[in-house]
Amino acid sequence: MEALFFIGSILGIHIFGWLFAPGPMTVLIMRNSLMYSRKAGIWTALGIALGNFVHITYSVAAIVLIVSLAEPMLTVVRYLGVAYIAYLGVKTILAKSNGQSNDAAIKNGISAFAAFRTGFLANLLNPGASLFFASIFATVLSSGFPVWVLYTLWIAMPLNSLFMASFLSVFFSHAKIKALYARYERFANIILGGALLLLAVLIALK
Repeated sequence: MEALFFIGSILGIHIFGWLFAPGPMTVLIMRNSLMYSRKAGIWTALGIALGNFVHITYSVAAIVLIVSLAEPMLTVVRYLGVAYIAYLGVKTILAKSNGQSNDAAIKNGISAFAAFRTGFLANLLNPGASLFFASIFATVLSSGFPVWVLYTLWIAMPLNSLFMASFLSVFFSHAKIKALYARYERFANIILGGALLLLAVLIALK
């Protein structure tokens, strides 16, 4: 029962973070869903979920093996992440209004693979995710929980991200939301791009 409560608490915190403490991944989902389509948003969500799986995998490996170079490597990853998120921010701000339909935009603006790759790389290079998962799995490994708790969270947390990111994608790609975005596209792109740049700066200053 204690193990189930722990798993439920971790997944609940994860959901709370997606909804009430938005970070680069939330803004990225908003960006791709609004600028392109629901399909692009969901492919981005799949990339984010796979990125989480990779984070968990190397977090567990690093904790078990106690890699001495973990801190310098984390610094390198942090600045790669800052550069990539800042790049996405600038790209969003400079995006031109094209007035195309969703289908045309997904074909001409971003492919399914490109959306997946964007979500995967942005999440993989997000140092906040590294610290989040490392702290959770350090707790799991040091608290004497049975091994099935580790494996359950290993699978459940990426699925949790996929569900939440897809939920946000469906919301932001709703026809009324898309119509509102189309009306204020230039202003919205500046807001979304500025948010990504601000998040990049905050990550760099941590």
